[in-house]
Amino acid sequence: MKNEMNWQCAENGGFPMRLAEKGLDFKGRTAFFFYFSGLVAVLSMIWVIILSVKLLQFSRVDPNLPSYYTTVAMLCIGISAASLYSFYKLFATRSAYRKNIEIADGTVSFSEVTSKGTREWKEKLRKFEGLTLRHYDFRGVSSWYIALMHADKERCFPVFTPDYDSRLAPETEKRELLARYGSMFNLITTYEKPEESKKE
Repeated sequence: MKNEMNWQCAENGGFPMRLAEKGLDFKGRTAFFFYFSGLVAVLSMIWVIILSVKLLQFSRVDPNLPSYYTTVAMLCIGISAASLYSFYKLFATRSAYRKNIEIADGTVSFSEVTSKGTREWKEKLRKFEGLTLRHYDFRGVSSWYIALMHADKERCFPVFTPDYDSRLAPETEKRELLARYGSMFNLITTYEKPEESKKE
């Protein structure tokens, strides 16, 4: 099974493990589609604002234009400006996002940078409670993941998420994978069945 999380591991697949994530880490067709769609959306909103301003100017010069044109133009300017601001905030938030996790020498180092600030911590691997395999449903799609669990929920994080083709892997394969991670991390493992995971 392929791990969707892009961990950089030692040659034997073990420690040290490093994960570096960026908010706008798109590649290939995904990057082209994202930036092209974003550019089209921004240009469209700017064009609507320009046309609405022109309409306001015409409404002052030409008294024959219906009075509701002014209201429509103001509404279009307001909606487009609000959309542009929301798009800018989303882009700024995602571009500022960084996450770095390193598991080496029995220690977990975590760093996360967002638009709100930086969160960093270090913890001995032996202080984690264990590894748990959990199931979940997202937008009608069933999947699962393996997470490193800690008493402090803010220090829990996934170490394995399957690719789309592996999301319906049989339980035996998932249990074997969980056992391998448990042996590698030297921690106890817990397998939550789908009905147990959905209760949370």
